Amino acid sequence: MAGRTYGGESAADRAARRRRRLMDAGLELFGTVGYTAATVRQLCREARVADRYFYEEFASTEDLLLAVYHECLDRLRDAVVAGVDGADGEIPDIARAGLLAFLTEVRDDPRLARVVWFEVLGVSRRVEQAYLARMAEFADLVAALLADRLPQVATEDVETRVVRLAAIGGVSHVVMTWVDAGFEPAVDRVAAGLQTLLRSIAAGLADA
Repeated sequence: MAGRTYGGESAADRAARRRRRLMDAGLELFGTVGYTAATVRQLCREARVADRYFYEEFASTEDLLLAVYHECLDRLRDAVVAGVDGADGEIPDIARAGLLAFLTEVRDDPRLARVVWFEVLGVSRRVEQAYLARMAEFADLVAALLADRLPQVATEDVETRVVRLAAIGGVSHVVMTWVDAGFEPAVDRVAAGLQTLLRSIAAGLADA
C-alpha cells in the first residue's frame, strides 16, 4: 500500500532519503569522473539505491546535474551571505570577507568547483539558461548586500546591470582558471586580486 510505514520510516521519508543519496552521488561522480561519463547505473551504485528508483526522482541525468548544480550554487550563496553578515568595517573589508568565504567554499570541495565551472558547459540550452540565470542572481545578490553602503550598485538602469554582470563574469573567470590551476595561488592572494577588481568597479559606478 502506498504510503505504508516500514521500520518506522514513511514512504515520503524513504523517497527523500533516496533522493538525498542520488544528489550526493551526483556531486561525487559529476565532480570526479564528469557528467558525460556518469551513467544511471553508476549513479545508483554510488547512491546504494536500485536503478528503478532513479526515475522516480529524476527524468534524466541532466535533471540530476541541474539539481546538483543549483544546490552547489546555493552553498556558494550561503557562504557569501554568512561571510558578509559576519564582517565589519568599510566596503573593501566586507567585500574581502565575502570573497574569502566564497573562495574557501570552492577550494574545500573540488567536486563543487568542477560541477559549477566545468561540467555544466556545453550540456544543453536548458543547462546554459540555468547557468546564465544563476550568474545574474549572484550579480543581484552582491548588489543587495552592498546596497546600504553603496546604493548606486543596486540601481536598476541598464548600464549598472551590465556592470554588475561584467563583475560577476570576471570573478567567475578568475575562479575558473584558479580551479584549473589546482587552487594556486592561495585563497587570500586570489581574494586580494578580486577585491581590487571590485573596488575599481565600485569606484567607477560612484563616479558615474
